[in-house]
Amino acid sequence: MARTRAAVRGRERELAVLRAASAADGGRLIVLRGPAGIGRTALLDETERMLRADGFRVLPVRLGDAGPDGRGHGHDAFALAPLVRTVRDRFEQFQESGLAVSLSTVARLSDTAGRDAGGWTPSMVTALDNLFESMGRQGRTAILADDAQAVPEPAPLLTAARRSGCLVLATCEESAEREPGLAELLAAADEVVTLGPLPDDIAESLVRRAPGTRLDEAVPGLLRSALGPLFGNPGTVLGTLADLRSRGRLTAFRGRLCLRAPAEPIELPPEHHLLRRVASLGDPAGRLLSSVAVWHGVGVDDLPLLAEVLDADLTDCGRALDQLIDAEVLVADPAGRLRCRCPALAAAARGPGTHGAAALHASIVERLLARPRQHGGTYPLELADHIAHGGTSVTLDADRITWLLGLAAAAEREQPERAALWCAAVLRRLPPSGPQHAPALTRLLNLVVRTGQYELLREPLVQYAEHGCAPSSLPEIRHAAVLVALHSGEVPAEAAVRALLDQQVTGREPVGFAQWWFGRRLTPGEAAGERGPADPAGTEEPVSAARMDLLSSALSGDLGGCERAWRGSGRAAPSPRLDQLHCAASVVDVAGVMRLVLGARYRVPATGVLGGYRRVVHDYGGADWAQAMSAVRELELSASADTLAHHAARLLAADMCAARGEFRQAAQWLHDAAPAPGLAVLRAWARIGLYSRGGDDARAVRLARRLSPRLRRAGPHAGLFSLLTRAVRIAASTDDEEGAAELLEEIELLRRETGTDATESLLLARGLVHRDVQQVRSAVDLARGRGDLPAVLDSCLAVARFAEDPRPWLREAHGLAKQCDASVLLEQVRAVTRERGVPAPRARGRRDAPAVTERRIVELIGEGLTNRQIALRLRISEKTVENYLTRLFARTGYRSRVELAAASLGGRLAREVT
Repeated sequence: MARTRAAVRGRERELAVLRAASAADGGRLIVLRGPAGIGRTALLDETERMLRADGFRVLPVRLGDAGPDGRGHGHDAFALAPLVRTVRDRFEQFQESGLAVSLSTVARLSDTAGRDAGGWTPSMVTALDNLFESMGRQGRTAILADDAQAVPEPAPLLTAARRSGCLVLATCEESAEREPGLAELLAAADEVVTLGPLPDDIAESLVRRAPGTRLDEAVPGLLRSALGPLFGNPGTVLGTLADLRSRGRLTAFRGRLCLRAPAEPIELPPEHHLLRRVASLGDPAGRLLSSVAVWHGVGVDDLPLLAEVLDADLTDCGRALDQLIDAEVLVADPAGRLRCRCPALAAAARGPGTHGAAALHASIVERLLARPRQHGGTYPLELADHIAHGGTSVTLDADRITWLLGLAAAAEREQPERAALWCAAVLRRLPPSGPQHAPALTRLLNLVVRTGQYELLREPLVQYAEHGCAPSSLPEIRHAAVLVALHSGEVPAEAAVRALLDQQVTGREPVGFAQWWFGRRLTPGEAAGERGPADPAGTEEPVSAARMDLLSSALSGDLGGCERAWRGSGRAAPSPRLDQLHCAASVVDVAGVMRLVLGARYRVPATGVLGGYRRVVHDYGGADWAQAMSAVRELELSASADTLAHHAARLLAADMCAARGEFRQAAQWLHDAAPAPGLAVLRAWARIGLYSRGGDDARAVRLARRLSPRLRRAGPHAGLFSLLTRAVRIAASTDDEEGAAELLEEIELLRRETGTDATESLLLARGLVHRDVQQVRSAVDLARGRGDLPAVLDSCLAVARFAEDPRPWLREAHGLAKQCDASVLLEQVRAVTRERGVPAPRARGRRDAPAVTERRIVELIGEGLTNRQIALRLRISEKTVENYLTRLFARTGYRSRVELAAASLGGRLAREVT
């Protein structure tokens, strides 16, 4: 029963209408209508159970059932055969002496009730009246008729049942309402109930329950983005889930059902009713839909060109377009262009591969270029887009190449995404040794870093491997190779490109890039530069030398070098952003480091290794550990090679699992993380946490005291302050005064040796060692300001053991532990509560979760994302983003997204967004 109720969650209003109808005297005819898959049958089944519980005798009739003889509905236009079969199957339920005679009469008539046999005859009216009256003599009777659209004439049978005093509930598909027989039924109904889409939260709960295996947290959001308005259609959601699982896209991994390659599009299943509808329309509807999907939307003015490309009659195309709109396969966007109803439909319509899409674009380019120039040009922006998507099959002369490059330069500021596509199309046609190649490649690098379209750099790398390049282009080629390897995590197939990755990026790193990122050289014994000497001097780099110094020192873990480069670039220190840079470097958050160094020049990618790992770090710090673990699993299931980010993600996963009491999983994650030199500090930090969460605080402190001097001497130092402060918290919590004091000395020594500002670490360590609540409070405020909520949680727990009033500290620790779903930390909160003899903290509702989302929205605004892009990144609806912003504007007094972002960067939102 619980499972049945779950199937109709969100349908309380419709069930109330049906219950009211069941309480009314006399016959009633209620029609439930809605699109395919909306849950009409599930609601009818629940209604049957409800009516039986109320004492009704129920006769469910599947009108679309053709029966064992297989005869179609043309033979049985009035659905007499399904009625006769159902009554015979449930004959004992009614136990009425006159029923057998009435049923035999209807059965006899059903054999001659086709349209060619006289249609709806008076004898049938009498026979059905007798049948239904016989069925209703011993109590209230309900007729439940599913799929009324499946028969040509459902009204006569169902109105006869109502006329005899029965409660009649019928369902029909919305798309068939124009059929004459169904229109008659709707006109005759006492009430028509329309089933709309389920609310998002109900649809999401349906998704989470459907697979049987616990679903990864990211899957519902990805489905919502792919299905759009169809996400509220239960049949579509469940069918898409089943299709993903059958094709191996949904796979079980460490107790969760995860989506492989989440960046790849999700398609509607082949049997979906919209795709079946398109197939039933025939040609050219199918080809037209595919073209609209490839074209990313067409206007009415584009139809003649599209018909020409498809080699189809314009009138036929116009008629097919109207049919696709009428079937709600195509919808108009705010600009008036026709697009597929949802991304999953577009993905299914495009089909696999990109060859067909490129061919369509190339065909459009050919026809546009053949037309006479009008109004100073031939659709310049649209033409450039089609050239960019048309691949190498589009031939351009020198003048057109120059025009396209100029167009990209003009659009660089306002439309960088399109400009990047156009610039890549130009590079595709420029000889690598030509004078235009180097400046075009530099422009493309800048645009790619700004827009995150790193796949555009693959073709220049392949071209370099095949044909080499001019010496002036080699630095940019090397940068392109590094950027692609960083963001994709893939080892290039071309030996010449692999050789470039074996080199150092700036020439000052201790090891080559591949050794640092992939943990190994890619081309042992090979030297780079065989296509041309590397001479970075005098060339225009996409990133200035000062910024490269800062990036290199931060990512190599050189705290002192990072601070010197920070000051050398003209930035003030100490600074909250410098603290954020150190924290990002301590966990090898490359995307975070690049964002802090390059600012608006760099867009944090939504997908790929850096995008996935950025979510791990961000959600870990924001105490949204469910999403953080989801991002870890996404990295594990990606097709990329193991990178430094993968190993760092495993260490963070080990820490989260330990805090949740999942010690076997924590140990497995720790084992899976390779002992990379750049992660020595992070690995030690995770091991200390694992020992402490497991109850062996003494062992954790001993390990920290043994390792910290060695790590300080060896370097790199990024993350060492975090390790030491974690160890000080543990020592102070167990009253290990000697250990805490020794670790404080290590912090002070590390600060002197690196020349870095370590205010937060010193305040916390000194406050815990000397039991100075004010110093600890200042340190906690700094940790909260930089968004490190797990550090806040641990510090609150430590200070609560000696603070005069531990209640506010315990309350915050309890809220954060609940937010993380960290059972071990919750038990520690309870233990300190008992130890201090204060009332147990009470949950403060769901206030913390919105605060985390608010912070994330403000950060993404600062990265230049639109509301829609933020919704996709956070896997919530665009409307939800708008609601959050409305509340933020009202509470903070800021009036625009720009003001919010500026206030966040200046640290002025730390108190408002909590």
